Amino acid sequence: MHPLEHAVGPPGGELEGMAAGGLHDILGDDSNRSTRPPSYPDRARPAAAARRRGGAGAAAAENRRGNRYPPGMADEDAAPVPTGAAHLRLLERARRLAVEPAAGHPLADLAAGASDAVVAAARGLPLATVRGLRSFYDQLGDGRRACDGTACRFGGGEALARRLARGGAVGTVRCLGHCYAAPSFRDGDRVFARPAGQPLEAWLAELDEGGAPGEAAAPIPRRALIEPAVVLRNLVPGAAPAGLAEYELPGPERILAALEASRLRGRGGAAYPTAAKWRAARDAAGAVRWVVANGDEGDPGSYTDRLLLEEDPHAVLAGMRACALVIGARHGVLYIRGEYPRALACARAAVEAARVAGHLGAAFDVEVVAGAGSYVCGEETALLRSIEGLRGEPSPKPPYPAERGLFGCPTVVQNVETLAVVPWIARGADRPAGAAPGSGTKAVSVSGGVARPGVVEVALGTPLARVLEQGAGGPRPGRGWKMALVGGPLGRVLPADRFDTPLGYDTLPGLGHAGVVVLDRSVAVRALAEHLFEFARAESCGSCAPCRIGTARLRDMPDRPRLERLLDTLEIGSLCGFGQGVPRPIRDLLEHFGDEVFA
Repeated sequence: MHPLEHAVGPPGGELEGMAAGGLHDILGDDSNRSTRPPSYPDRARPAAAARRRGGAGAAAAENRRGNRYPPGMADEDAAPVPTGAAHLRLLERARRLAVEPAAGHPLADLAAGASDAVVAAARGLPLATVRGLRSFYDQLGDGRRACDGTACRFGGGEALARRLARGGAVGTVRCLGHCYAAPSFRDGDRVFARPAGQPLEAWLAELDEGGAPGEAAAPIPRRALIEPAVVLRNLVPGAAPAGLAEYELPGPERILAALEASRLRGRGGAAYPTAAKWRAARDAAGAVRWVVANGDEGDPGSYTDRLLLEEDPHAVLAGMRACALVIGARHGVLYIRGEYPRALACARAAVEAARVAGHLGAAFDVEVVAGAGSYVCGEETALLRSIEGLRGEPSPKPPYPAERGLFGCPTVVQNVETLAVVPWIARGADRPAGAAPGSGTKAVSVSGGVARPGVVEVALGTPLARVLEQGAGGPRPGRGWKMALVGGPLGRVLPADRFDTPLGYDTLPGLGHAGVVVLDRSVAVRALAEHLFEFARAESCGSCAPCRIGTARLRDMPDRPRLERLLDTLEIGSLCGFGQGVPRPIRDLLEHFGDEVFA
């Protein structure tokens, strides 16, 4: 019996009856938040109809996160739409959680093996909502999963998956954040990757022989091409870990003034001015405010956030505390993707240490929440819905989270790397040499066809060629570069003759987390295109038709005119940045490599 069953009793009875109903926003009509997509059962029925019709529509329906049934569920299993009383109970739940956050999370309950009915009763959610969670998040189960991120896909990942399949069923995970040691796989809460310097075939042979694969415990390589390092200030060779000293912060007005003077912009991709976001949340109407750290680093090829959360978590937590001081928040959530089990453990240990030292607690406390496998949860409104215990589906904006965010309260959602540099800025540290005012530095995750993969901190505006040559040791012996995927599957593709492009949010829109996967001449353009198509199809949340249907049809486009028309539809019609961003790297492939995309 799952522990929750002891708390709520066996399935059935009044609590389960209260849990029955469709998937609706827990805030109800009184929240003034944007209209949500239809309930889970309502959206499941068109999927069943599409399967009966067959064809491309069936493929789209089967493969959208938004249109999959939980195992064994059919149309007749759909729960009825909630009554007005049920809506009121859900609204009351949201209001209660906004002020008094409950321990635990529905995703953690499901991952631990609790039944849908038990989770619904314990968390006060409709049963259909919990069923929708199970169908939406694809990393809730146990078992072995081979990484299919870009570095792993083109670094032996397919061969690894075949070898693992000899021992039983093998699932897929989009990225495990071990791109520098590709390929990798996960077995439960342990992640294994090819040891540095070991040939792929030798490592695979060890797996065939039943030998221990060697858990990836080696530190992530890191170096800085700027002095002093900022993001990696506590992590570069020779640096002394700051630990609890990171919590030594000035008052809120000085923190905000320092951020405004630094012109710090978010490092998660949007590059929005940090001080402006904090000021908006501080000035928004509402008695309760939240700080949310976005650790859902889902871009394949990026692992900077994983490095910070595992080896410098106090810098991130201190950044959250600085934000809480400025906006007047008492509650914080550090959301970390479930594919990072060690980062989750390290962050939770750091929270406990900070509580013991008195830096977290009654005045401001942080809960660590684990994701469960959804790239779209990196989008801030989808992230907030996931924290609320719902499917991670984006919402139209406005209102923005700084106005009405988590549980309808003013909320700052900030990237992990951004938060990690806030304490350094707040204490009035000098700008690194070579970093222009307002530019700052960026930690770049480099993997693929380079001699020394790892995290390289550079000044924004540094040409990619310098990052690869000086920071990553140049190409591997005998392997010439062909192209690089920068910023993940929604980022940019640069051919080798464009590696002089400066890395910056203005000079290279789509930079994202600045994960760089370098591909050598052995990689076909069509192979990269198919990888991008598959990622888009698998990770679309299914909320809007242009993205749900369009991503399923990318691979079937026979020529450039039809593909470009479909890309236009995705870019113009999609609800959020996912569907709008899918065309970006594909357009780069068409521009630089033309018909090779269809070869």
